[in-house]
Amino acid sequence: MRNKWFVLVLAVVLALAFGSQALAQDPVVLRVWTGSSSPAENAFKEAQFAAFEEANPDIDLEVLISPDYGTQIQAGFASGDYPEVFTVGQFDLPSLVDSGLLAAGTDKIENPDDIYPALREAFTVDGTLYCPAKDFSTLAVFYNKDYFEQAGLEAPTSDWTWDDMYAAAEAITNADIKTSDGADVVGFSAGADRNRWLALFQANGAKLFDDNDEVAFDSPEAVEALTYYRSFVENGVGDVPSNLGGAGWNGEAFGRGLAAMTIEGNWAIGYLNTDFPELNWGVVEIPVAPNGGRGTLLFTECWAVSSQVEGTDKEEAAWKLVNFLTGEQGALANAEAGFGVMPSRASAADAWLQTSGEDLAPFVNGAEYAWAPVFPLGYGDFTTAVDEGTTGVMDGSLTPEEALQNAAEIAREIKAEGM
Repeated sequence: MRNKWFVLVLAVVLALAFGSQALAQDPVVLRVWTGSSSPAENAFKEAQFAAFEEANPDIDLEVLISPDYGTQIQAGFASGDYPEVFTVGQFDLPSLVDSGLLAAGTDKIENPDDIYPALREAFTVDGTLYCPAKDFSTLAVFYNKDYFEQAGLEAPTSDWTWDDMYAAAEAITNADIKTSDGADVVGFSAGADRNRWLALFQANGAKLFDDNDEVAFDSPEAVEALTYYRSFVENGVGDVPSNLGGAGWNGEAFGRGLAAMTIEGNWAIGYLNTDFPELNWGVVEIPVAPNGGRGTLLFTECWAVSSQVEGTDKEEAAWKLVNFLTGEQGALANAEAGFGVMPSRASAADAWLQTSGEDLAPFVNGAEYAWAPVFPLGYGDFTTAVDEGTTGVMDGSLTPEEALQNAAEIAREIKAEGM
């Protein structure tokens, strides 16, 4: 009997000892880095991190939200000392995957089918989805309701065409409308930016590579798209922002009332509401191309996990955090926060519209056909040529044909060298 009690007491002591040891174990520590945006969005991120730690007391987060994030994360990659969880922009993904810096999200990402297909594609390389988008933006046409009324025009609709938008710009320009400061109003602000006119390129059925994998950037469809975009400036019914009172971008030219329309993303919503609260504006989807096609561009970033955590005790914790931030509840919280950017999951679209306004549906609608304009890895010289060509077309020093042919030839050289 004495031996029996001894064994029992020993078992209790050992259980208590090992239990205390388990409770005393250090929590998993994850470094989490991301860029700084608005004070309100930064506060939202901090609240998300705090909520995660409260729900997961065995995981501690060391968070860096930095305005110099791009420089800091690149330095981390170069040194090999970079965080376990961090944000990655769509344009950076191919090089990071090529460098082996990212863990694959295969079978790790919560309910990927709820993420918009274009967003999954934006973070997929060679069939592997690496990370879930945290949010995204698309492009639409902002229009000045008062100017349309003054020119005797009906508001644009979802089925308007390229010809309709040009005709509206022409009518408003010719209506001799003035801003409150007495400046002339033009119909359209056309920024010399590939990430604006490429929405028309997509809508018109143009592609970088054709079905035979040959470079097709200078196709007739591409020329038609850039020619149309240029026509507003060439014919005096629009202009680049810098010629519109020295505006720094489309949003400023539109906000100051110097242009009746422009193509911008939903990031401009907060800017217009804050800096130009009296402006009477609306949004509509980018008009339908002559071939009946639709197009818009998609801009996004994801929450990624470092490849260095694979097979370690930090791997499960890292993906738990990523899914907390980007899963259905995280997307819903993002939607209800009202930052302008949209949640990456279709299940949260209605919540975003309820918070931001049903009249902003054109941005959500664009998610169904949006394209992330990311060129292949190694095509940096081609991208530079596209940018230089876009500037040349908009200032009149190049024709659309010349600009596209120049860029396409560089793409063909790059492709040939890689074969």
